[in-house]
Amino acid sequence: MCEEMRLGRYRMIKPLGQGGEGCVWLAEDESLSRMAAVKQLWDEDEKRIRKEAVFLRDLRHPMLPLVYDLFYAQGQGLSFPMEEGWYLVMEYIDGISLHKYIETKGKMEEEQVFLWAEAILDVLAYLHTRKTPVIYRDLKADNIMVCRDGGLKLVDFGAAVFRSFGEGINSEMVYTMGYAAPEQLKVCGGGANADERSDIYAFGKILYFMITGVDPGVPPYTTLPASLYNPLISEELERVITRCTCEEPRARYQVAKEVLADLMAGPRRRGGRRRSFVRHVEKQVYLTTKEGVGLL
Repeated sequence: MCEEMRLGRYRMIKPLGQGGEGCVWLAEDESLSRMAAVKQLWDEDEKRIRKEAVFLRDLRHPMLPLVYDLFYAQGQGLSFPMEEGWYLVMEYIDGISLHKYIETKGKMEEEQVFLWAEAILDVLAYLHTRKTPVIYRDLKADNIMVCRDGGLKLVDFGAAVFRSFGEGINSEMVYTMGYAAPEQLKVCGGGANADERSDIYAFGKILYFMITGVDPGVPPYTTLPASLYNPLISEELERVITRCTCEEPRARYQVAKEVLADLMAGPRRRGGRRRSFVRHVEKQVYLTTKEGVGLL
């Protein structure tokens, strides 16, 4: 950058991305000597912004970024290309998206899938059981960050919360093709909606991506059985994916804790050393076959 960009006490370093609610910048908070994510909000309704920012501020979960500040910027202390308007300052997450992680490393081992699946389900259960339930509605691998310590963070959370109050019949449904549940796509004649089961559907697609390495968000958005891409997937995990992604909401798991209960009762919990040995043998047979060495 030829000219230093500033927003009050924040020194803007670089843009991080842009979503449906605004653009996000990496910035340095010079007063507290820490990095932050500064999100410019395109919404101009002050009452709505303050209400929802306070709501987001009060959420407390290890997978949710902290909210540091909310302010209106204008005039002095504002430099191009920063514009007059509302800004939300949040914890900066240093890492890469789960999407990028899978693109780089390929499909994941089932043990790691279980570990991260439990973390995602835990934050979904937390959001869905608030006094005012929060439906994320745009859950996807791009919105989950893999941190340097191996933990996960759910980001771009402002869009979900800012859409969770006062949803009107003419409001635009937020979703991503390939991850969105069928009920979110009812654009002809209206009727689009989302609830806890919609997030569970998207979670199932993330599970699929993790265990197969095949991105459900790539056209034509159709997914074949996970076992066709990863023959070593356990039957239990494939059943969980299948039930999460049923077309009919009533056929899915109804709450995140139901999914977690099935995962906890899966092969990782029941198999012990014998199951681990069998999985090891299965993997060796698969790899040998893949390399073109025939089996007698």
